[in-house]
Amino acid sequence: MADTRSILIVSSSSAEAEKLREAIGREFQLTVAESPEGLDQELEKCDLALLDYNSSPGSGLDFLAEILNKRYLPVLVLTPPDNPQCAVESIRIGAHNFVVKVGDYYQILRFTINEAINQFNERQRMKQTISSLKQRISELEERIASGERSAAPASSQETAVQSKDKTNIIQEIISRFKRGEVNLPSMPQINMKFQKLMNSGAGLQEIADLLKQDVAISSKLISASNSAIYRGTKDNTTLEQAIGRLGLRNTRQLIEVIGSRSMYTTTAKEYVALMERLWGHSVSCAYACQTVVEILKMKLQNDAFTLGLLHDIGKLVLLQIVGELKSKAQLAEDIGLTEIFSTLDAFHAQFGTILMKRWQFSGTYIQVAMYHDNLKDADAISKDLLVVHFSNLLVKSMGYHVQGDIPEINMDEVDSTRMLKLDHQLVANIKDKVQQHVVDLKQTLL
Repeated sequence: MADTRSILIVSSSSAEAEKLREAIGREFQLTVAESPEGLDQELEKCDLALLDYNSSPGSGLDFLAEILNKRYLPVLVLTPPDNPQCAVESIRIGAHNFVVKVGDYYQILRFTINEAINQFNERQRMKQTISSLKQRISELEERIASGERSAAPASSQETAVQSKDKTNIIQEIISRFKRGEVNLPSMPQINMKFQKLMNSGAGLQEIADLLKQDVAISSKLISASNSAIYRGTKDNTTLEQAIGRLGLRNTRQLIEVIGSRSMYTTTAKEYVALMERLWGHSVSCAYACQTVVEILKMKLQNDAFTLGLLHDIGKLVLLQIVGELKSKAQLAEDIGLTEIFSTLDAFHAQFGTILMKRWQFSGTYIQVAMYHDNLKDADAISKDLLVVHFSNLLVKSMGYHVQGDIPEINMDEVDSTRMLKLDHQLVANIKDKVQQHVVDLKQTLL
C-alpha cells in the first residue's frame, strides 16, 4: 500500500482534535497543532492541513493565510454552520475546500480529505507535465531547425521530400501541444484500482469483488483460466475460481493487457490496423520480457511484463495524434505510411518519456521508454533496459511489429543477446513460449 497520508489538524480545542483523531485516525497519520509555534516543521511533513475555524479569534482565516504563506498545500477548513461567509472567505484566501461542521460531518471527512489530496496532486502533476512538454517542444523545435540546416541540398530528392513531410507532421503536433489540444492518455481505472488492492494485501474475495464491476474483464479471466495453458480437471465457472487457478500474477498481467487494449484506439479508420499491430507488438514484448526473466531467473527492479507492455507507449501517443490530424484533414493528403513510420521512429522515445513522467512511473520505466531502441545512448544500461531491448527486437523478428516490412533481424548479433548471455537454443525456447502465450491470448480475447 502507498504510504499513509499525513494530516495536520490545526485546532485550539483539544476535545475537537480528539474527536477528529477518533474519526479518521485509523486511515491517516495525524498531528495536532494548537498554535503557530512549530508550525513550519509540521507543515513540511504533512499532505494536507485540516483547519478548524475555532483555531483563532479570526475564525481561523488568519491562520489559513499564515499556513499558505509558509507552504503551498491543500487546506480543508472546518467552518461553522451559522457563518457561510467563513466558507466563502476560506476559498477566497486559498483553501482547497471547506466542510461545514453540521451533524455527523465526520463521516464525510475521510472521502473529502482523500479527494482533496488526489485533486491537488493531479494539478501538480499537470503542472509538471506542462513544464516537461514545454521543454520537450523546445528540444523538438531545435532538432527540426538543426535538421533543416543540415539537410543535404541535392543528394537525394526522395529523401529530402520525406524529411520535409516528417518535419511537417511533427511541427503540427508541436503546434497542437502549444495550443493545449493534445490530451495524454490516462491509465485505465481498473488497472489502477487492482494494483492498489494488490499493494494493500487484499484477499481473493476483495479482488474478485472489484473485478466483477467489469463484466468484460471478468468473462475474459474465466475464459483464460479454462484455456490450454491454465486448464484444470474441470472448467471454472466463477471469477473466484478463475483467479485461484490463474494466480495473482497472471491475473494482474491479463488485467493489464485487457485494460491497456482500450487505449489503442484512433479516430482515423486507415490507422486502425496500425493500432492493432502496435498493441500486438506491445503485448508480445511483455510476454517476451516475462519469459526472459523466468528462463534466466533474473530479478529486475521493476515488473518485466509491465516494462514490456509500456515500452512503446510513445508510438501510441503519436499515432493517436496523427490519426486525429488525418481524420480532420489537417495533414497533407500525400503523406503516406512511410512518412508516418519515419515520424514514429524519430520521436516516439521522447513522447513515451513524457507519458511515463505524467503517469509517475519510476526512473527505470522512463529510461526504457527513452532508450529501448538505442542502448548506446543510455548513460547506464540496467538489466531492465537490456531485457526490454532484447524482447523488443525478438518479437519484431517473429513478425510482431508495426511496419509492414522491416529488415531481417539476426538475434545472435544483437548486443542485448550477447550481454544477457543468451545462446541460440535459449532464444529459440523464448520464441516458442512467447508464441504460445500470444496464441492463447488471442483465443481468450476473441
